[in-house]
Amino acid sequence: MHPPEDAKPALDMLRSLGGDEMLAMMMQTFIQFAEERMAKLVEESEHGRISEVAGIAHSLKSSARQLGANALGDACAITETAGRADDTVAAQAGVKDIQREYAAAKPWLDALAKGTA
Repeated sequence: MHPPEDAKPALDMLRSLGGDEMLAMMMQTFIQFAEERMAKLVEESEHGRISEVAGIAHSLKSSARQLGANALGDACAITETAGRADDTVAAQAGVKDIQREYAAAKPWLDALAKGTA
């Protein structure tokens, strides 16, 4: 599985800093972090703790964008904004968008983490 075209600038920059090994390590770290954060994001959303949803979305946003997962980063930004505005409906819809974008990115993130992309 190959990363989307819009991920290539971020990935190329990261490769230039530390090569494929560092990129793989960063992807492994991000996947572990994202898995934990995604579970917490869903839990907080289900309990209506929207300010917590906003905080989690913020932390995922920066990491996702740094690694080239731009659609995921964008979904996180929209969800963060909704959460900060205390818009429960939009923030909970945003959680679903984040889950969808993470699921879409996970195959290429996994491939990079294993050094096979």
